[in-house]
Amino acid sequence: MTVINPLAREISAKVVYYGPGLSGKTTTLKHIYSVVKPQRRGELVTLATEGDRTIFFDFLPLQVKEVRGMGVRFQLYTVPGQVFYSATRRLVLQGADGVIFVADSQRAAKQSNLESLADLKKNLAENDIDVDRVPLVFQYNKRDLQGLMSVDELRQDLNWRGVPDFETAATRGDGVLPALKEISKLVIRSLWARFPRSTPETPPSSAPPSSRPASAPPTQRMRKPMEEGIEAELAKVAEQSSGSTELRISDVESEPPPMPEIPRGALSFASLWEGSDAVAVAEVENAIRRGDHFEALERSVAAMVELLAALPGTGEASPMAKAGLLGLDGREFLHFCRLAGLHEGSATERDALFALYMLVSARLKAAQI
Repeated sequence: MTVINPLAREISAKVVYYGPGLSGKTTTLKHIYSVVKPQRRGELVTLATEGDRTIFFDFLPLQVKEVRGMGVRFQLYTVPGQVFYSATRRLVLQGADGVIFVADSQRAAKQSNLESLADLKKNLAENDIDVDRVPLVFQYNKRDLQGLMSVDELRQDLNWRGVPDFETAATRGDGVLPALKEISKLVIRSLWARFPRSTPETPPSSAPPSSRPASAPPTQRMRKPMEEGIEAELAKVAEQSSGSTELRISDVESEPPPMPEIPRGALSFASLWEGSDAVAVAEVENAIRRGDHFEALERSVAAMVELLAALPGTGEASPMAKAGLLGLDGREFLHFCRLAGLHEGSATERDALFALYMLVSARLKAAQI
């Protein structure tokens, strides 16, 4: 499942290597891991349960680390190929954004290739993933061995969609990276296709006021600019257009929002500031008092994004670099970034309080610049 972290300005996409047992999936993944620079990859993790194993790691590829301002992080998974681990394969496929099918080119493996492909189609369907539209690439592996089927035979047996395919020898790394590059491109294009374009030119409704939908609650109204910003970034990634799509700020400043009412006698960090800065902090505090921890977290993230974007002299530096220049603790900021990816209903009071602490710390440090 694609995860977009608005604070880290990062898209996280899941790619699963699928195929029969001993076809070369693990060897493929280990080769990729060996050639990715350590500073751009996570740990290679193996999850073993009663004989089966799932291997994965994530990485930031060099060529797409900063694609028009949005980082792209890929999570690469392998699944156990043996037929009796079907439940594990189905679980790993949940939320997959792309699949690389690693076929064994040896003639003796023809039937196991067909069975594994049928299993892939079945498990994708059970995970509500369209088997005819999901980004897909084929690796015809073990091309360095004897007794092989021809590429035409493999295509006829397996590649029913006519998607890109590659001859590979995973033990030597031949063809492995071109296949990964291709699935990366297909996944990014798919991301853009799954996000609808905004339609600001749509005329206002002529329906009477009583029949119009009620205005969105505060959290939805606040979320909209963030979603529009993400949509714009995805457009840049997918289209790679040369036209200017920079965000323009109105020359006329709007009036600052009114200060939320703070309960009498309540402690409030908002009193340390004035204007919109005080309002942002007070809104987070009030959300915590109401027990709406997700709204508090969301407002903290939005305020932090705005604060970092306005830091003088930081230009196009990454959020992490800006946080470092501001003097924030690196590990605490990383934890704050992880909290930014939580979904509604998953945020706790502890999460909301930590987000408030980070926002207050950042504003205090920014005031000293």
